[in-house]
Amino acid sequence: MKTERLKEATKDLHQQVEEENLARFIMDHSMDVETYKLLLLQNFLAYQKTENAIAPFIKGYQGQKHKQLQKDLEQLKISKFAPEFEFSCNSRAEAFGAAYVVEGSALGGMVLARNIKKCAGLSSIEKHHFFNGDKDSLKAWNDFKNELSQQDFSEKEQEEALEKAKDTFRFFREVFRMERTVLHS
Repeated sequence: MKTERLKEATKDLHQQVEEENLARFIMDHSMDVETYKLLLLQNFLAYQKTENAIAPFIKGYQGQKHKQLQKDLEQLKISKFAPEFEFSCNSRAEAFGAAYVVEGSALGGMVLARNIKKCAGLSSIEKHHFFNGDKDSLKAWNDFKNELSQQDFSEKEQEEALEKAKDTFRFFREVFRMERTVLHS
C-alpha cells in the first residue's frame, strides 16, 4: 500500500487536526507551561490508546511516543488525569492505517521541536522527551513507510486501512478538544 494514497485520503482531516491543535502556540512561540501541560496530556492520551491498539497487529511495533510523553508529564508532576478515551484496531490493515497517522506525526514533531526552543514561556523546562527533535523519529517513519509498501493488502483491506487512518485523525481531534479542567496536578 502506498503512503500517497493514505496522505490524499486523510489530507483534510490532517489539516483540521493541525489547525485545532494546541501545538500552534509552539509554532507562534507563545506557548506557556500550563498550555504545554495540556498539550502533553492530550498527546499522551491519544498516543497511548493508538499505540496500544496497533501493537498486537504489527510484529515488533514499539509504540514509543506515549512513553516519551509520560516522561514529560512526570517531569512536570502530572500524574493524575481524566477522561478515558476509547480506540481500537480490529485487523492488521486497520493497525497499519492507524500507524500511518501515529508514525507520520514524526515529521511535524521535528518542526515543533525546532520551534519549542523559541518559546520563552517554556524556558524553565530543561529537557523535552517528546518534542526532542531526535532524527531517529524520521528513521522510524521511513522504516514504517517501507514496511507499509511491502504489505500485500487486498482492495478491501486497503479500504479498511484508509478508513482507520481517517478514524485515527478523528480520534486525535476528539482528544485534542479536551478541556483544561481534566488536568489535575
